Amino acid sequence: MAENQEIEYKKIWKDEWLEWICGMANTTGGILYIGLDDNGKVVGLGDSANSLFDKLPGKIKDSLGIIPKVKLKDEDGKSFIEIDVEKYPVLISYNGKYYLRSGRSNHTATTAEIQRITLSRVGKTWDSMPIPNVTVDDLDEESIKVFKDLAVKNKRLTPEEVSVDNETLLKNLQLFDGNYLTIAAILLFHSHPENWVTGAYTKIGYFKKNDADLIYQDEIKGSLIMQAIKVDEVVYTKYMKGLITYENQRRIDEYMFSRSAFRELLYNSLQHKLYSSGNPIQISIYDDKFYIFNSGELPDNLKDDLYAKHFSTPYNPKIAQVFFKAGFTESWGRGFTEIKESCKQYECPLPELYMDKGGTMILCKASERYLKLLNTIGEESNRAQDRAQDKAQDEMIIEFCLEPKDLKEIAEYFGYKNVRKFRENHINPLLNTGKLKMTIPNKPTSRNQKYISNKSK
Repeated sequence: MAENQEIEYKKIWKDEWLEWICGMANTTGGILYIGLDDNGKVVGLGDSANSLFDKLPGKIKDSLGIIPKVKLKDEDGKSFIEIDVEKYPVLISYNGKYYLRSGRSNHTATTAEIQRITLSRVGKTWDSMPIPNVTVDDLDEESIKVFKDLAVKNKRLTPEEVSVDNETLLKNLQLFDGNYLTIAAILLFHSHPENWVTGAYTKIGYFKKNDADLIYQDEIKGSLIMQAIKVDEVVYTKYMKGLITYENQRRIDEYMFSRSAFRELLYNSLQHKLYSSGNPIQISIYDDKFYIFNSGELPDNLKDDLYAKHFSTPYNPKIAQVFFKAGFTESWGRGFTEIKESCKQYECPLPELYMDKGGTMILCKASERYLKLLNTIGEESNRAQDRAQDKAQDEMIIEFCLEPKDLKEIAEYFGYKNVRKFRENHINPLLNTGKLKMTIPNKPTSRNQKYISNKSK
């Protein structure tokens, strides 16, 4: 049998293998063989087999506080040792550190992993932990209203079920722990969840050539309910360039990737993220592809075949069940099946998944149809597309300036680092057309200068 998360082969004994035993005890359990090569072929321990067999149980017990099954075995006259390690109900440490198995590798557990595993051992999840000193009145009324409307629209709740007061609604959604709201309630419905959970937002960036060539960026903050809506909207209005083509005199906006598949990926990221990591979700967009990075890793049952039928095993079940009630996701593990079907219909490649102990990276490539269109449109068409995007952004600036905003505030909100160029390309044209006005028109260069939309009353 090949090495995997539950099988490890070592030719000789070294005390550092105690880290491997610790990792097995903390993860799924497993068997460590001593006296086999990397391919599982018995090479034997020679004359040291018996003495090693005698001392290993005591060494493991003294170092880790556990008693695995240690057996001395023989094959073709060659002795080897089998150490059978069970999964333990409490975390095991070695020299003050906790170790975990991930596939064929062993790594030191992070604080977030230790917290998550400790909670799971006692039947708790991170998102179910109570938060004191926060009341239902502190939550965002708009987020709750949007959730109610979505739940009824998607037939996940009845009008009668959402017509109750907010506290009753949240209790019915199991977002209370005793008298306290849970972390899930804060993330889902508070307008500033970062006050309690660092990195509880989504970061979007547009890159031209490489990771160092950042053109502009946005940070979408607020409740997860509102992030689920706003991130999708911003990505497909500001970041994804819709190439215009015509079919039978009907205009078609061609995007690089299926929007419904993107939504599934986004919703999965928001509900499955390891929020205790403190890192935001990151979406990096290029002309022909985009990446979604999310802290945390896939459950073990998804690592072999992401698109096969599987059980739904969310890291944050409280958040996941509210996303289901809102109609964002399915509760039967069909998310990646939906993505597969959407990509097939849109004729774009399936997302590619990359994992390490830092998180999960998903690469989504543009469809062949989009790439051909991208390569055939002329320079003037490109300029027309850019103008269309600029116009869409200008409309967003006008809406943002319904209340007076200074130049730096506007530029930062829309992700522009070069304030001077932003003013030349966006603010000045809007002033010239009268769509924006200065609050101090007689002193254009005043450091107290602000800008307000002509829509404002």
